[in-house]
Amino acid sequence: MLLAAQSRAEVRLVASLALLLCLSAVAHPQTPTATPSSSGFSFEQLYELAARDNLQINAVRRRRAVAEAEIQIAGQRPNPDFISAYTRAEPRWQPSVSQLIELGGKRGRRIDVSRNELRLTELDLEAALRTLRRDLRVAYFNLGLASNFVLLGKQVVGQAKELADIARERFEAGDVAQFEVLQANLAFDRATNGLARLESAERIAFITLNQFLNRAPDAPLDLRDTLFVKTSPVSTSDLIGRSLASNVDLRTAEQQIATEQSRLKLARAQRVPDLTLEPGLETHDSAFTRPGFKMQVTMPLPIFNRGSAEIRKSSAMLEQLEAERDATRQRVSSEVGRAALNLESARKQVEFYETKLLPDAERVRELANEAYRIGQTSLLSVIDATRNALEVRQAYLQALFDYQTALADLEQAAGVKM
Repeated sequence: MLLAAQSRAEVRLVASLALLLCLSAVAHPQTPTATPSSSGFSFEQLYELAARDNLQINAVRRRRAVAEAEIQIAGQRPNPDFISAYTRAEPRWQPSVSQLIELGGKRGRRIDVSRNELRLTELDLEAALRTLRRDLRVAYFNLGLASNFVLLGKQVVGQAKELADIARERFEAGDVAQFEVLQANLAFDRATNGLARLESAERIAFITLNQFLNRAPDAPLDLRDTLFVKTSPVSTSDLIGRSLASNVDLRTAEQQIATEQSRLKLARAQRVPDLTLEPGLETHDSAFTRPGFKMQVTMPLPIFNRGSAEIRKSSAMLEQLEAERDATRQRVSSEVGRAALNLESARKQVEFYETKLLPDAERVRELANEAYRIGQTSLLSVIDATRNALEVRQAYLQALFDYQTALADLEQAAGVKM
């Protein structure tokens, strides 16, 4: 008997909650949308700030200064050596200067290698910016998703509060037991706790976004773009063509080949022997009244080491890089194709929610609510319709965010702005 009475009390509590949710849904039939702010940051504006202030990007950007210094180092000429020899035999003191003379264009080849490495650092910066753009887009719209979830959470708290008030009024009127009041208060507490969790997730999303901008974690940030944007299909073949023409991974592969080609030329230039000239004086010689001039020339003999190993290594590395370039071209085409399919799937999901699921769920809820008013349906039908409408709105928000994530992945795979 006690279990039956408790079951009836729970049914009455559910009925009150369902009726309140139905009435509240009339006032909020659509998913809450954030109003664009004229003073807020669009995604593109925020990306420009992140590209300027992001610490990781600035660290990559500083590699250019190192590469420029490497060019100066490669262009340096060897310093002369001063040699002073004093012996017991005449001539006793023999001062001289030794100067290495590089032959075969080694200095120019070293400079070419360093310049090609400088271009690689520039491509590293482009790759880092591409990754930043992808991660920033995800963080930007994740904040929008969290904010919209908070709006839904506030609606749930308001509905639970109103239900608790109704339960208390009915208890004071003697219509329900105190058990239902306690249950309604518990539902309100759970909704409040859920809202606190959603607000915490929103703060974390704020912190994540501010981190990309090198701002204080709690710095205020107003966003202009929302999740609710018009989606449009993309041409996969055109996108693959654009990607193969400008993708930073492919350009990096080509530049690595060019850099290795310059190293191969340097290795071949290294096979040319250098000269070491050593002009000097012979002094303190009793056979001569004046100091005498002397000249010594040194040249290594390429007998044991002719630089063949370095050339073979560079040639093998060049073949490896060419193979990696071909693999990169295939990988980019495949990744762009997959990312384009994911984006199209996400776009169709958003379109299906907007044209079918959202209107149908709202229509079913309205019909269930009206039927309940006139006594033609049960409470369970109203509960299911209300729950389904809420779940569809939540899933719609997630589908919008999934579309932005898929767009970010496609931009990163293609290396072009969408």
